[in-house]
Amino acid sequence: MSIQGVGNRLWPAAPATERGAAAPRTAFDALLDQAVGPTSAPLDDPTEGSSVRFSKHALARLRSRGLDVSHADVADLEHAVDRLAQHGARESLVLLADQAFVVGVPRRTVITAMPRDEAIGSIFTNIDSTLVIR
Repeated sequence: MSIQGVGNRLWPAAPATERGAAAPRTAFDALLDQAVGPTSAPLDDPTEGSSVRFSKHALARLRSRGLDVSHADVADLEHAVDRLAQHGARESLVLLADQAFVVGVPRRTVITAMPRDEAIGSIFTNIDSTLVIR
């Protein structure tokens, strides 16, 4: 049985083709979901129910770089996009803990993601603002 989204972590989760057929749901799975709610979002949309979305490119980067995005991270990204929009930002770099995200503010879409240490020394072009969250 494969466990995705332990705690409030959403990533990384291998695509279905990499992890094989999904394990059948057990009575324990149903009880756990009832007790704490489902802990993982669908692979194609880690921000379901959120106003922020990840582009296909960003999803691929999350997977290939083994980045974890928690529910708290998504909430922080939502607040960051709200603040950036208030200042008229269009394309922004958001530094969040150990991750860096380039966000298209008007469409509320994460364009790409990378570990923060990989962002050190990188040149980001075509952005008009940066917001450091934590």
